Amino acid sequence: MSVVDQDEYRSTISPFDSNEPSFFWITRNIDFTQQESADTPQALLLSAPHGHGTMEYCSHIIGRAKEKALRTNGSVLYFFGSSATGLQCLPTLIHTLLHQVVCCSSDGMANSIAAAFLNALVDGHFQRSHDFRKDDPLQETVQKILSAPDNVLIKALAEAIKNSGTQELSITVDGLQENITYSLFQLIRGVTPKSEVLFTTQHPLGEIPTRVTYIEYDKERKGLHVRHSPA
Repeated sequence: MSVVDQDEYRSTISPFDSNEPSFFWITRNIDFTQQESADTPQALLLSAPHGHGTMEYCSHIIGRAKEKALRTNGSVLYFFGSSATGLQCLPTLIHTLLHQVVCCSSDGMANSIAAAFLNALVDGHFQRSHDFRKDDPLQETVQKILSAPDNVLIKALAEAIKNSGTQELSITVDGLQENITYSLFQLIRGVTPKSEVLFTTQHPLGEIPTRVTYIEYDKERKGLHVRHSPA
């Protein structure tokens, strides 16, 4: 499995300063400030070209979520798309988040999580049974199972998180492609009773998930309308 150390990568990211003008498109946005003051679990999508602060903001939120998780025994999952240079982004993302879920669980629970993930992958392969042969070596069969389509990988991760038993989840993903962002966001957001979700993408989303605050870079300062999803 392809897993990238996100803590090591995060250590190279510059600190986030809410008083820095280059971040005002986030921190001074009225929808953002209203969301920050809400007591309910948050769902936030940011869209901005590379170099406009989403990475720094995500790192800041991860640090804040880790502090909260120490008090609530919640789970904190995170991934930076730019950490997967030269790798297949979605499989690396899924494997890295799965690794994080397993590492913060007991040995017995870790086995259950891994089993849920693999079972979901196998179920997803039923439509592709022609890919498998009885005389395939075990390692080759496992590799075929892991090389599942994107939608199957995402559903398998959601099943793994459900089986982790976590009641409070914070998941932060920075810099994904539009099609991955939408489908992953939709599935992951509802897997626990309390989920705080922050995703960013470098391209404006054509379709916005429901019940989410969505902010595009520089729209508000140009006097353009900031898009919202339906309630």
